Amino acid sequence: MTIAELAAKYEQYVIDMRREFHENPELSHHEERTVRRIREELDKLGIPNITVGHNNVIGTLEGGKPGKKIAIRADIDALPVAEANEVPYKSKVEGVMHACGHDGHAAMLLGTAHVLSEIRDQLCGTVYLCFQVAEEIGAGADEIVAYLKSIGGVDQAIGTHLAGGDPAGVINLPDGPMMAGALGFEITVKGVGGHGSRPDRAVDPVKPACDIVLKIAMIPAQYHNPFDTCVVSPCQITAGNKNNIIPETAFIAGNIRFFKYGDGDKIFAKIKEVAENTARAYGTEAVVTSQVMSPLPVINDPACAARGREIAQQVGLTLAEPRDPTAGSDNFAEFLAAFPGFYCDTGAFCTRPGASGNHHNPNFDLDETAFKKVVEFFATYTAAFLK
Repeated sequence: MTIAELAAKYEQYVIDMRREFHENPELSHHEERTVRRIREELDKLGIPNITVGHNNVIGTLEGGKPGKKIAIRADIDALPVAEANEVPYKSKVEGVMHACGHDGHAAMLLGTAHVLSEIRDQLCGTVYLCFQVAEEIGAGADEIVAYLKSIGGVDQAIGTHLAGGDPAGVINLPDGPMMAGALGFEITVKGVGGHGSRPDRAVDPVKPACDIVLKIAMIPAQYHNPFDTCVVSPCQITAGNKNNIIPETAFIAGNIRFFKYGDGDKIFAKIKEVAENTARAYGTEAVVTSQVMSPLPVINDPACAARGREIAQQVGLTLAEPRDPTAGSDNFAEFLAAFPGFYCDTGAFCTRPGASGNHHNPNFDLDETAFKKVVEFFATYTAAFLK
């Protein structure tokens, strides 16, 4: 059978697995059932598999002859969202939902494993099937990458995200930057509390906090290379609990988005400098900390992306019109910082009345007809790479 025929053979299997995962969603670092089921399915195929780090699953599919190595990644965690869809496969877990398509990612990688297992004798090399936990909280990827490095690395790493905004059959696979890196920041401004009628006997942290918010929001325009896009978004500011009490502290939190390696650290350093200096000018102190989100941008290797587009067209996918990178983030970036490869969006807009294509939405759903072509794409790309 051809790869296209094998993808069609396992289409219903992929849909069934996706629905099983959708009915039984698990939050980041709590993917016990999902991991167990993935390992059971790999065991049925005779694919050796292990867990690394906090329960990431890596299956190792050896080809008929030695050769190059490729990693294919799928994230598997769900979100704290209460599902509003009334569908047969609706989440059975209150307040938890696969609202970002990771159920589809896991199912498609299992489908790809089935297809590649049937042609393994034709493969010259090794496929690492990487099922990643906790992507939604910026974890998991570093553990898989560390393991892959410990066994000598891979020649390429590839992955996809099902895109609710594009119809099935469309693929977005650009050269270079595709998604932003993300860092969170928190700033605590420390003053001296007191009565609102006597600010002279206190050190007000509210005014410097407001000034800090305005100043750090200007960092992209004032301090950053205008040809390297970045965003600094102060999204939270809190202080005090009564209208006649000057509080001891004020709190600021936000995030940074960027598209170039190293820019996140540079921008955070500038936020720290501006916050500390501004606070000092008011006689207060600023304590600035960073929070890891997806600390690297997703940057595709141009040669790998070009080959991916060739294979995509070969299997009948439609290339999306050129578009700007998205300010959303995905820590598959850590794979691409370590190994050549690509990440792509594959369309799965659900046309069912009432369904939403907006990720992280209670009505989010997928067009399950999209899965077959993605499985065919991954299997065809992998087979060509390991030819």
